[in-house]
Amino acid sequence: MTETVKSYLLKATKATVGCCLAVMFAMGLELDYAASAGIITLLSLQDTKKETLRTAFQRFTAFSAALLIAFLCFRLLGYTIFALGLYLLLFVLFCNWFGLQSSIAVCSVLVTHFWSEQAMTSALVLNELLLLSIGAGLGILLNLFLPRNIGAIQEAQRQIDGLMRRVLRQMAAAVAGEAEKTMADLPLLNRQLAKARAQADAAVNNALTIDLRYYADYIEMRRKQAAVLQRIQEQIGRLNSVPIQACRISHLLCSIAGTFHEYNNAETLLEATRSAYLSYREDPLPQTRDEFEDRAVLFQILGDIEYFLLLKSSFAEALTEEQKTLFWDEQGDLSPPQKDPLDAKG
Repeated sequence: MTETVKSYLLKATKATVGCCLAVMFAMGLELDYAASAGIITLLSLQDTKKETLRTAFQRFTAFSAALLIAFLCFRLLGYTIFALGLYLLLFVLFCNWFGLQSSIAVCSVLVTHFWSEQAMTSALVLNELLLLSIGAGLGILLNLFLPRNIGAIQEAQRQIDGLMRRVLRQMAAAVAGEAEKTMADLPLLNRQLAKARAQADAAVNNALTIDLRYYADYIEMRRKQAAVLQRIQEQIGRLNSVPIQACRISHLLCSIAGTFHEYNNAETLLEATRSAYLSYREDPLPQTRDEFEDRAVLFQILGDIEYFLLLKSSFAEALTEEQKTLFWDEQGDLSPPQKDPLDAKG
């Protein structure tokens, strides 16, 4: 069974169980319009925990406004179709103005109960508030069991890093004239990055007690590096020969591939790149047009390599002490965490 099918089954099961439980609770409390609690649960289930909490908060905010608008409309025009129409006009405008569009249907269904009963007594208001509380509350409880899939994200990181190492080695061979100039793993790398970014974003929104933006930021950093690799591939395709500078850059790419790791801050590699710049400037000037063009291309590649490393260096420098402790080893060794970092926080 694929992950997509499992995801669909999980969502369908949660929706079914949540709807039925909400109706049962409402009936147990002998509330009127008990089925509405089930519908509210269905509409409250979101893809992530943070979205579910945000939606629930918005529903209660919008319901407070709906009560006030409905009371004024029904008091002014009675329980007529005109009063209901005026309520809908004002409430929809209110929700659109304050970005509460997702609450329009839920709150309006509850308000129609007042219109059907031809009254807005305190008992009816309490009835509708309880229906909303049951529906939204069950939505929140069910989404507390959404998985964070930290292990899957860490595995995706390892796969991405492995692909990037392979691409770097392929580039090293291509610059030295020992392999094809097209990196076959680049398209796969881009697909893996897109998938991992979606997983990281979901993890961020499913963590309520800790900030997991590290994973999203890490994948974004690798995405930018992949764009640099794409640019380097294009530059390699313009080379016509293998001057001595090409061999140096090939060696540098091999060094980067050999030390490529999540926990490497790239400082040593940046120093090696700066040394390559100095050697480049000290070389004799090119003697032919073809040599000049190849040297220019190689100089651009060297600049792209430096930017590639700066992206990782900047990422490492931007990490907070808490992130380093949680996601990297405190002593800076290269042993990655093997479990969900949230488990360490209880």
